[in-house]
Amino acid sequence: MAVRPDPVPRPDPSPLEAELELLRARVDELEREKADLEVFSAVAAHELLTPVVMIDAYAAMIADRLDESLHAESHEDLDNMRRGAARTRLLVETLLNHARSTRREPLRRPVDLDRVLRECLTLLRAEIRARHAVVRVAELPEVQGEEPLLGSLFANLLANALKYGPRRHGTVTVEVGRAGALWRFCVDSEGPTISAEQRERIFEPYYRGSGERRARGAGLGLAICRYIVERHGGQIALAPAPAGGNRFWFTLPA
Repeated sequence: MAVRPDPVPRPDPSPLEAELELLRARVDELEREKADLEVFSAVAAHELLTPVVMIDAYAAMIADRLDESLHAESHEDLDNMRRGAARTRLLVETLLNHARSTRREPLRRPVDLDRVLRECLTLLRAEIRARHAVVRVAELPEVQGEEPLLGSLFANLLANALKYGPRRHGTVTVEVGRAGALWRFCVDSEGPTISAEQRERIFEPYYRGSGERRARGAGLGLAICRYIVERHGGQIALAPAPAGGNRFWFTLPA
């Protein structure tokens, strides 16, 4: 009867090998999370786009029913609604593409920020009119970037300035200047100056300062602004405005 030799004991893994095994397990976990995120992003985009498409379709249908000579202002409002729906659809699709490939650099195409800002003001006209606000804007330059994202950046900053500024008769100012190889943009608004402690956290997702209780929102607008600016190679921050109130400033490559 043959006698089997005792199995050779395997040496215990070295600390380095154990660390590598943990890293491999973590990489596998992150890959699964990334795949789940892509599926979730696709579902979320579909669910967001469905009501946007419906809004556009109903706005077009209502416009067809109205006599343009008798309802000129209503036609203008419906046109603005359809532009807003189209812009939202393009933005959702752009963000979905970013979620699918987070390492992709922004598409460097010429963007006329002056036109982008005018479009944002058109979409915010009802809010500006309701608050009897004044928006003063400088002539903005052309930059290289992704227009849907830069449009969202200005729309969020302007909406934020209106939302948290004076309830009536406030002023919002948009200025721009060169800072070396960068453009430096400033959005100034009136109202209570945000404290230094809150300025440190204002760009965190879901963060809502103590003065934001009267305004609705998810607390994501400024986090989105930071994401867009940093994706374009710039910086964004909040500081007290020279004339009182608050100043959001950000840079973009010239």
